[in-house]
Amino acid sequence: MINIKLNPLWSKTVLVITFSFLLILSSYVLLDPDGSAENLLKVYSFFSKNFESFFLFFGFMTLVILIIIAFSPAGSGVIKLEGRTNYSYFSWYSMLFATGMGAALLYWSTYEWLVYYTDPIENNDQTLLVSRSYPLFHWMFTGWALYILPTVAFVFSLMRNINTPLTFSGILLKKQSGILRIVLDVFFIGAILTGAGVGLALSFPLMSAAISKIFNLNQTIYLDFLMLFVCMCIVSISVYRGLENGIKKLSNFNIILVIIFLFLVLIIGPTKYIIVNTLEPVSYVIKNYLSLSLVKSKYSLDWTVFYWAWYIALAPAVGAFIVNISNNKTIRELIFGALIVGSLGCILHIGILSNISIYFYENGTLNAPEIFLDQSLTSHALVIETISSLNFGNIFLILFAIIAVVFLCTTYDSLSYILASASMKNFKDTPSKNLRVFFAIILMIQPALIMFLGGKDAFMWLLVIISVPLMFIYIFLIISIFQNAIKFKKS
Repeated sequence: MINIKLNPLWSKTVLVITFSFLLILSSYVLLDPDGSAENLLKVYSFFSKNFESFFLFFGFMTLVILIIIAFSPAGSGVIKLEGRTNYSYFSWYSMLFATGMGAALLYWSTYEWLVYYTDPIENNDQTLLVSRSYPLFHWMFTGWALYILPTVAFVFSLMRNINTPLTFSGILLKKQSGILRIVLDVFFIGAILTGAGVGLALSFPLMSAAISKIFNLNQTIYLDFLMLFVCMCIVSISVYRGLENGIKKLSNFNIILVIIFLFLVLIIGPTKYIIVNTLEPVSYVIKNYLSLSLVKSKYSLDWTVFYWAWYIALAPAVGAFIVNISNNKTIRELIFGALIVGSLGCILHIGILSNISIYFYENGTLNAPEIFLDQSLTSHALVIETISSLNFGNIFLILFAIIAVVFLCTTYDSLSYILASASMKNFKDTPSKNLRVFFAIILMIQPALIMFLGGKDAFMWLLVIISVPLMFIYIFLIISIFQNAIKFKKS
């Protein structure tokens, strides 16, 4: 008889939940792709329509609450994590941004304006301005607030008890046992896996389209599998090397590449046009932030709800990872670092890449709205066509492809690290290299399998479904934050 012994430092509950969730989801989607898609679509429609106002209100109030915490006395609290490295601000910001964003940002930065321009709220002289503004709204302050909420909750819990596990149950429960712990951990892990699935569904076709354009190849499933294998190798190596030698270096490299790429596009492209048409929609978003956040619109049901659900689902993993890299930072630095630096990074991406696409449309180089409507190119191919239409297009396309790959890898090695960390009984216990690599492989293969077999939409619908109970869990996280903030003030 084979006797399998688990590491005594591992949380058996988290491991069992992870495997069970993967097995159930995969079986449900793969055994009946059409039936499962139909059922998930019905549930998704119910949740999105009935909780639309709740999504909008929750997102905005999360932003307000975090700003209040940042300016309160608790905001001056210094994060002290035994055995964790002190990172420079550049490395910290690099890892923070790379974890929160991924290759999907490159995709939506170039493409999202088309969704609103081709189906405007009102067809008037502000149609293009609104089309420029909505992508910025979806990637700015509120999204980063939803990301950072669990981070702040984790930080306060660790200040109280350094042995706190980086899970919902670790924050909310004194006793790490019972059915309630299992329920909380199911949502923690389920959120990470579904959020990862959506990221893969958006990222891999983009990378495949870039490679096929560069090397004049047919975009086939075999090319998709090749990209999967390459990314899985990079993620595995990075997460194996750990935070200092792997994830930090990859994130720093990624941010440097992004800065070079965006700077060159800005300089070689229509510089004045890009700057003017970035500042104007930023001003529009700031002036109208309250109405964009709280008033239902033509775009709020399908787009704002989806984005907020995506952020909510990925927030547990992003939050837990940011905690690991934030030693000796204050809570105020943590909050404003995410809100300001994170939002600024997204503004630069969207402002430059969307305006390049619009500029090509206006001067007749590439009619993206027409291609969008007649679907003569896939959405990912259209993004690649936009980048290749730049002067020195092939060079920019190669840079774009490299950034997309590294962006995806930095996100997924962070998620792998957190799933491995969540599998430990205590925060102070560092997950083994082999465990980190194991989760890196699992995290990419399982969603990719479903995606390649036609079940990618299931992840998008499941994302919104799982985010509704997550919002109620987050309400308890907010309560725990205020309780700990009050205790901090008294101390």
